[in-house]
Amino acid sequence: MKILACDTSNRACSSCLWADGKPIDIRFRNDGLTHSQTFMPQVHDLMESNSCKYEDLDVLACTVGPGSFTGIRIGVSSVKTMAMVLEKPAVPVSSLEAMAWPLRDEDVLVVPLIDCRNHRAWAAAYYRGEKVLPEVASDVSEIRKNCLSYRDEKLPGKKILLIGTGAKLFMEEVTPEDLVKYAEGFDEILPENVAAVSEKTVSEITADARPEEASKVLLQKFPAAALMPVYLSKTQAERTAAEQGKDMKEIPIRYYSTNDQ
Repeated sequence: MKILACDTSNRACSSCLWADGKPIDIRFRNDGLTHSQTFMPQVHDLMESNSCKYEDLDVLACTVGPGSFTGIRIGVSSVKTMAMVLEKPAVPVSSLEAMAWPLRDEDVLVVPLIDCRNHRAWAAAYYRGEKVLPEVASDVSEIRKNCLSYRDEKLPGKKILLIGTGAKLFMEEVTPEDLVKYAEGFDEILPENVAAVSEKTVSEITADARPEEASKVLLQKFPAAALMPVYLSKTQAERTAAEQGKDMKEIPIRYYSTNDQ
């Protein structure tokens, strides 16, 4: 199975061409340029450099959040358009799950956190690769309390391993008794991990399907039109409208819905 996996959910812009359980080639850049400038040229270069036609892809995948509102929109809209033209499935991947993926075999509670300012973070918790606490946008003190409570009840004695740009905020409130550590080197969302998560999802969905029906099953489960951002907090436009006492219905264009936590 050949997968094009992409991430534009935070500062970095990246893509990976993946086949048969491993990356063929990877592009990654975090140089301050906007994703609107870099993303599609990067993808085209990746495909051309590996003599791969878009029609040869079986699946397109991208992170859908949480993360930068603008970055997510760029990645999702681009991948959705490509998938619709190609009539290929578009698999959504959680930014937090992709970040935590390299630590899936560790016998610890893995907590990826992405700083979203004002002492808040997007966060979730995973154990052995399975999500055990849902994705939230919350004050880091509340995230810490919930993680410690879950660990003490469900995984007594296990360590909590923090990763991501929001980990520093969490660590500011840690005591030695908390058994919490920060793991360096796992703050970035790497495209090969996005690809690996999407391949896992594809394998689970097609496990009971006959080989000749797998593509149809995937297209039914992940039609391109269904690919949408997952926002865990309000956009700046929504916050501004609320502060000004405006009804959101007065805003003429609203492309994406949000889940207000």
